[in-house]
Parts: sequence; C-alpha cells; structure tokens
Amino acid sequence: MAVLSMQEQKRPWYREPYVWLLIGIPSSSVIMGIFFINLAVSTKDTLVRDNYYKDGLAYNQELEWDNKAEANDIKLSLTVSKDSEVRMTIENSRLALPNILQVAFSHPTLKGKDRNAVLQQVDGQTYVGLTEQPIEFGRYYINVESPQQAWRVRHVNHVNAGQTLKF
Repeated sequence: MAVLSMQEQKRPWYREPYVWLLIGIPSSSVIMGIFFINLAVSTKDTLVRDNYYKDGLAYNQELEWDNKAEANDIKLSLTVSKDSEVRMTIENSRLALPNILQVAFSHPTLKGKDRNAVLQQVDGQTYVGLTEQPIEFGRYYINVESPQQAWRVRHVNHVNAGQTLKF
C-alpha cells in the first residue's frame, strides 16, 4: 500500500481539477442557455411574416395569376444592364400586350437587395424601365406581373449584367 504524504491528504477541495470539471460543465450550460434565451427574446426574426393569415387568403389569387400566365403560354426574355436598365420582351402570348409590366427582383435572404421596376411598352413586344437602385448581380426570385390582365410569371435565376434570361 502506498503511503500518501501529509500535504496530498489535506489538499482543499478547490484545488482538485475534477471538482471544477464537474462544476464547469453544468455552469457553462446554464450561461449559454441564458444567452440564447436573451438572444431569442431581444431579436426579431425578419423571415417570419406578421400577418400570415392574410397571406394565406391571398395565396389562391396568386395561384390564379400564375395559372393564367401558364394557360396563355406567356414566354418572356429579360436583360438587365449595368446601369440598372431592365429590358423585357414578350416572346409569346395569347393575350393582347399590356401597356405596363411590373418586375420585382427579390433576393433570397437580404431584403435590402430587393429591387422593383415598372416597364413601359416602347415598341411592339419590348418593354423598358429602370430599377429604383442599382441591382447587385446574383441570385434573385424574379416576378413579372401585368396588373391590367391579372397574370404573373415567376422565375429563379442568377442575374448578371447583359445576360438574357428566358422564362
């Protein structure tokens, strides 16, 4: 049997590393829990809509607009220049051409990068307009609407300067 020295036998509890390990793990869990509860309560989630019930009611109307565009075989081509000029051509449509088109570029995660444009018909099937601020090129959800005729075409793509998108 090994004999322990007097100093090792009378060591205080706070000098034992296993005691601090047993105290440290639950303590760090409590501190992290308090931190995350505070974070959840003090910040607002911007991806959650405030009035989801109203959005749910409008969903059927949105589907009607999408179905109308599909039923009338509407095909578009879109080009965005570096100076934020949006040029669109309606390549195919069974409907008469509208005078105005609304285009919304929605960034997947950053609301500050969303851009809108109102396009005026310039000649025949071509529409031209400017966005209110320059577009930072990248991936966007693109919505093209004709409020006069109640149709909408949606598309997801990378928007690059001078590149023509067809949808």
